[in-house]
Amino acid sequence: MSEQLPAPRFDAQQYARPNQNWICGRACEGNACRQGPDTKGRCCATAECKPLLKINPGETKGRWVCTRTGGECESGPLPDGTCCRPIAKCSPVPTLRVWRGRVTFAIIAAACAVLLVVLGNPPWRNNFISPGVVSNPHSGSVFALLATTNHLNQNCGACHVAGNSGPNQMLHAALRAQPGILDFKQLACARAAEPTAMDAACLKCHAGKNFHQPTAPLVSCTFCHAEHHGKMMAATTEANCIFCHGELAKMACGSNQVQVIHHFATDHPQFRFITEKLSDPDTLKFNHALHLTGATIPRLPGGESLDCAFCHQPNAAGEFMKPVAFEKNCRVCHALQFDPETPQLQLPHGSAEFVSAYLRSLPKQYLVLATQQKVVDANEFVQQKLAGLRAQFGSGDELEKRIFLSTATAGPATQIGTVSGATRSLFPGCAYCHAVKLVAGVPQITSPVMPERWLAHAKFNHAKHTSVACAQCHDVVHSRATADILLPPKETCATCHSPRGGVVDACTECHTYHTPQLFSP
Repeated sequence: MSEQLPAPRFDAQQYARPNQNWICGRACEGNACRQGPDTKGRCCATAECKPLLKINPGETKGRWVCTRTGGECESGPLPDGTCCRPIAKCSPVPTLRVWRGRVTFAIIAAACAVLLVVLGNPPWRNNFISPGVVSNPHSGSVFALLATTNHLNQNCGACHVAGNSGPNQMLHAALRAQPGILDFKQLACARAAEPTAMDAACLKCHAGKNFHQPTAPLVSCTFCHAEHHGKMMAATTEANCIFCHGELAKMACGSNQVQVIHHFATDHPQFRFITEKLSDPDTLKFNHALHLTGATIPRLPGGESLDCAFCHQPNAAGEFMKPVAFEKNCRVCHALQFDPETPQLQLPHGSAEFVSAYLRSLPKQYLVLATQQKVVDANEFVQQKLAGLRAQFGSGDELEKRIFLSTATAGPATQIGTVSGATRSLFPGCAYCHAVKLVAGVPQITSPVMPERWLAHAKFNHAKHTSVACAQCHDVVHSRATADILLPPKETCATCHSPRGGVVDACTECHTYHTPQLFSP
């Protein structure tokens, strides 16, 4: 039997597959493999050989023998029969044959498209060119009015420079485009989301739609707001936001203190009021823990206990909470009764000047009360009341100081209704809740500061969170100081707003891009 001829020596430098669609990705490096890719362009490289199990006479297990072309390797096969010299896979590349086919197909398709566009009638041509239906905001009666106001066409020309024009103008517009159709260098270096000439058309109607940071990289309007996707414009996606916020180079913008953000639950920064240890600037003294868990807090008129919903009530839209008001939320427990024996008289609230004027008109106030109660001797009634106040406070000035500056928590021993003895003061003094100071002897009360929104960089809607208990997000039962900002940390929000929580966590769920007044430093 004749011996098997030796395999021809493989030269990796001379690698040619003119009749195949794919070649080895390492061919350009002069290190091509012998087998090459398959017909679908997948790398077939595995190892330098396929070891052979050789069993000599009298043996049971045998041993693996290297079958590499050109001689066995030094190490030999592994104990499990695999080659010890695996070949790293590569990315096969198409051959010249494939590129010729692609170029030929592209030229034929372009020629057919040009003939169809040029020879077709205008209505049919516009439908052929248009990638889809124009959205309602850009095709309805409102857009027609805006187009007339802003001197725009009511057709394709409103956004496209050569829209609704003939073949000649389309060709001229294409030749004048920047970068040009033959400027291969600029076309190869063009980056996604760069501003285009169409952005100028957008700003004719959408004036003032600035970026939320002055140093933010310019992004084309059409990158985030895609047209021709139906009657409603395509919604901004997470990828649009991550395009800038997910890359450190784009986020730097001349500053070293930047952070890339991909998802809310993972690398979104903690809220600023926590990282910067901010405090509530309100000077009003309020203790949430006392009002919600204190044993001395009286019941509401209906017999129910005080809870969050009594003071914090949503507005008509349900999005925000109405500001807390004394007359509606506080007076029910904190009556401004300065004379325990005459509960009918109560101080006005909201103005230190009104309180001073009211105290100086006490004789008249008592007289009006006597008339209302049909007291026989009204003057005697007034004198008795004034004498009682002088016996307790000494003078009108002392009474006024007590009203404004006292922080007493207990009233005098007296009879109020069916309760007698030392009672809880119904009105301990303005300074009990407010910051009061004397300016040239005149008391001045600092007005409460109650921001409508705390997280100004984000939007929040309470109406969407009605199924969640208030205390689950706002830790109020442990707060005893007004300075506490009772908002949840990011981790509490991410409990639901995350892939694990199952609630949407897209950037646009909390952030509105074109709101410079909210994103100001």
